[in-house]
Amino acid sequence: MSRLFRNQMSMTTSLLLSNIIVFLLGGILQVPAFFNIEFPTGPMESLLMVRGSYSWMTCFMDGEIWRLITYQFLHAGGLHLAFNMWALYFFGPAVENVMGPRRFLLFYLCCGIAGALFSSLLACLGFFSQVDSVAQLQILQELAHYTDHPDLHYWQLVPMVGASAAIYGLLIAVAFLYPHSVVQLVFPPVRMTMSTFALVTLAIAVFVISVNGHNAGGEAGHLGGIIFSAIVMSIWRYLYLKKRRDEGRF
Repeated sequence: MSRLFRNQMSMTTSLLLSNIIVFLLGGILQVPAFFNIEFPTGPMESLLMVRGSYSWMTCFMDGEIWRLITYQFLHAGGLHLAFNMWALYFFGPAVENVMGPRRFLLFYLCCGIAGALFSSLLACLGFFSQVDSVAQLQILQELAHYTDHPDLHYWQLVPMVGASAAIYGLLIAVAFLYPHSVVQLVFPPVRMTMSTFALVTLAIAVFVISVNGHNAGGEAGHLGGIIFSAIVMSIWRYLYLKKRRDEGRF
């Protein structure tokens, strides 16, 4: 951790701390649950989840656009947070060192925004169902009657949280920057290059969405972050190579 706390705190460290602090605050700031769709925490639920999670209804129909940002700092549990922060710790510095802190933050947040919007787009087009059970379906039907939008589709109501889309965007950025660097996975215990790892990640997301598997909505968010990152990094690589050609370096 010492390398993260040098003369000035890095943006990666700031994001790590922000996510952890928000998670801890979410455990303290509890309100009586009205309807628990995705986060069955009993009679109480996190106020930050209620106010910060993303859904199409709350963000666009109710005009709470900030949820495209706030949902990225919320996590459904300790393991969810730990996995994302572990990936941010390893992938974040490599991208931040190239982009600089401000561009890195903008890129990170835009990957997250792209993930939320892409997940909603695929749900709207009927690529997958975000309702995992009959009980959730009944809750969503009842919830629709308590909103100002009685003709809502179910995909418009289901909340989304997590930094995963932004994290997957960072993964793709590292694959573009250092395609031949080697990654050692813990499970399964295999080694592969970053470019191969990125392709495997992409294939998993596409497969889960295509078969409407578990967490297809989340994988759609991952895919949105992947696509946005790939577009940005492709443009960056083209401009970088063009600059080198113009300077006569090769």
